[in-house]
Amino acid sequence: MDIRRVIMVMLVAALVPAAAACGDDSDDGADTPTARATAPATAALPTATVSAYPKEVQLTDADAGKSVKLANGGKLIVALVSNPSTGFRWAVAEPSPVQLRLEGEPKYVPPGSTTPVVGAAGTEVFTFTAVSAGTASLTLNYARSFEPAVAPEKTFTITVDVK
Repeated sequence: MDIRRVIMVMLVAALVPAAAACGDDSDDGADTPTARATAPATAALPTATVSAYPKEVQLTDADAGKSVKLANGGKLIVALVSNPSTGFRWAVAEPSPVQLRLEGEPKYVPPGSTTPVVGAAGTEVFTFTAVSAGTASLTLNYARSFEPAVAPEKTFTITVDVK
């Protein structure tokens, strides 16, 4: 994934919560997650062409605890706030789900697009590929690798239904 794609993911991740606030105003109390299929904002896609199992799903910290659908062979992109200068990093909890394959190492995107801010939190971006059908629980832990006996500071867990 090149830096332009990582920056695009970050922009989408930053704009999605604002767009979500303008969305469902129903008072039914339901918190139904939606997959964010990536398409240009100017594209008008008929509802009939959007798959129930999208080829790409992008998630952020706000999506913890949710269930998502993903097409087999599709990409799952998870962007989580991180500050490695404190020693904390996100890591996939073992055992990792067999339905998802981590594509390389997570990419750290520092804050500030032109001037990095020393000591400020940035974002760690994980990219997974769905490699087999089934339902998987994916957990990432935010912890210090040099403190293995200490419980994670934060945990991000989602359920992924691959079809």
